[in-house]
Amino acid sequence: MKLKFLGTADSAGIPVHNCTCNVCNKYRKNNIQNLATSAYLEIEDKIILLDAGVENISTIFDGKEIKAIFLTHFHADHCLGLLKLRHSKDTIKCFHPNDKDGFSDLFKHTHSILYNKLDEFESVCIDNISFTAIPLVHSKKCNGYLIEYKNHTIAYLTDTSKVSEKVIKFLKSKKLDYCFIDACYDERKEVGNHLNYFQASKILNSLNVKNGYLMHISHTTQDYIEKNKVSLKYKYLKNEHIFVFD
Repeated sequence: MKLKFLGTADSAGIPVHNCTCNVCNKYRKNNIQNLATSAYLEIEDKIILLDAGVENISTIFDGKEIKAIFLTHFHADHCLGLLKLRHSKDTIKCFHPNDKDGFSDLFKHTHSILYNKLDEFESVCIDNISFTAIPLVHSKKCNGYLIEYKNHTIAYLTDTSKVSEKVIKFLKSKKLDYCFIDACYDERKEVGNHLNYFQASKILNSLNVKNGYLMHISHTTQDYIEKNKVSLKYKYLKNEHIFVFD
């Protein structure tokens, strides 16, 4: 099983339209971009999506079997791709938090998508991979996911402004091999809909995780880190990161 990322940035992505900060200019100069945070699992040529915010996700995986989608929440940068993917000729299961409003008309015009609500700490198994919904604190109902495959345990925690003690206790009992966590803000912002990198790092420390990574970075956070030479215990993910689980 491979875990790959389509993007590791916040909803604005990098570079941001018409922004002239050092980070955005560097991305333009090098002709690169970082899309909104989303990832996928690849196993035996089958795909399991962790969010679907990339608008052309149906094109990216054209010709591939999408076994399931595990949606963290119904903000556009995490589910926009469903507007096209719902016209797939395949039937695709989408697991999501208990959010009656959803996004746009996705629930009204489901087409090929079968929506399945996951309650807090509820688990489902897809091709011998277990997914457990982890309740997170955000501006919309949001699930992180505990992914268990063979002897590997992975926590995928985006978007969140807080991780409850109940969730910490649950995740610590799983002895995490990897944890990927929202760290959108730099240290100047301590209150909002996301964590800053020090708050996220403190959570990773409390989980005693073997391998911890930060994600959902904004261009302002990256610019602040580079300008101030901020030293962090945990690294931010980059698009080219690929994790292999045998």
